[in-house]
Amino acid sequence: MASLSVWAGVAFAGGGGVTPPKTPKVTDVVCISTCGGVHKATADSKIQVRGRHLSGVSKVLFNANGGGRTAADAIAVTSRSVKARVPGGAATGKPKVTDSYRSATSPKVLKIVGPGQIQSSGNFKLRDASAKPRRSYYYGKKKPRVTYMFTNGEPTDVRIDVVKRPAGTVVDSWVEHAQAPNTSHTARWSGVRRGKPASNGHYKFRVGPQSGSMESTTQARFSYHRFEFPVRGRHSYGDGVGAPRSGHIHEGQDVLARCGTPLVAARGGRVQWRAYQASGAGYYLVIDGKKTGHDWMYAHLKRRSHLRQGQRVRTGQRIGVVGQTGDATACHLHIEEWSAPGWYQGGHFLKAITKHLRHWDRWS
Repeated sequence: MASLSVWAGVAFAGGGGVTPPKTPKVTDVVCISTCGGVHKATADSKIQVRGRHLSGVSKVLFNANGGGRTAADAIAVTSRSVKARVPGGAATGKPKVTDSYRSATSPKVLKIVGPGQIQSSGNFKLRDASAKPRRSYYYGKKKPRVTYMFTNGEPTDVRIDVVKRPAGTVVDSWVEHAQAPNTSHTARWSGVRRGKPASNGHYKFRVGPQSGSMESTTQARFSYHRFEFPVRGRHSYGDGVGAPRSGHIHEGQDVLARCGTPLVAARGGRVQWRAYQASGAGYYLVIDGKKTGHDWMYAHLKRRSHLRQGQRVRTGQRIGVVGQTGDATACHLHIEEWSAPGWYQGGHFLKAITKHLRHWDRWS
């Protein structure tokens, strides 16, 4: 009956209609301090639970030796992550988070071992870590990578974390085995989590031994985004979707720039169409955006794109230059975004292209 009264208070507070908090969802649990591996910890190790709708979580429950659960207080909470220390008496299993109303269990097992099974980090010391490129994109020309060097008495397994700034959420983690000290090493991140591009934002690489403290540097920071603004030069915005045209309406957004200004793919994918329309688009290109279901059409290019139909193209890859071909009164890019299944294949043009362009324009 106590739980019913709690829900009644939520449902009818302030006259009714208040929506209860969203159910927590856990996607992973990783060890971040005093670790035997990404998913291996011991008593007093610090762990991080990742997921969504976690801002109300107050406890993390672990399997207990002898059965049941043992609880630890959450020590750092955001909507995407919860940190806690493994309590004494915890056993291997799938940790569970709880808020005032609901709970959620990790799909991943956290292995709990004795402290004697945590390998010593020896004299590991990170000497240098730098990220390149400092600005990177999903399916871009170059994947984010970290080049690092450390000192130690012998080769060791090195853990690499990708951390979202400023929240400190570990979004990916892996181990590079038997790395030699006093040697330059490079590790690359795919930018993909659970089959989807990671979210836009600022990140850093963190490097350390599996069982010791993880370190980073200011040079190990980088930004990562899903799209890049396509006009690579000074520009302004012209007519948008819905502007009147003779016999039809405008189906995209015009971006004015000098003829010859480089153009890149806002999202990589595959070239679906390359053609010329004298009475309209001039030289144009249609790219089927990877993992979007959307197509992007780029029109009025100065000359035919060097890319061929069916060719793969990367986000940020050069596709041509701004022109004035076809029915155009000024140098500009006309760009359209089409919903699935695609450009004149059952999809429809989207008014959101203007909002998307202005959003991408903020970081690229």
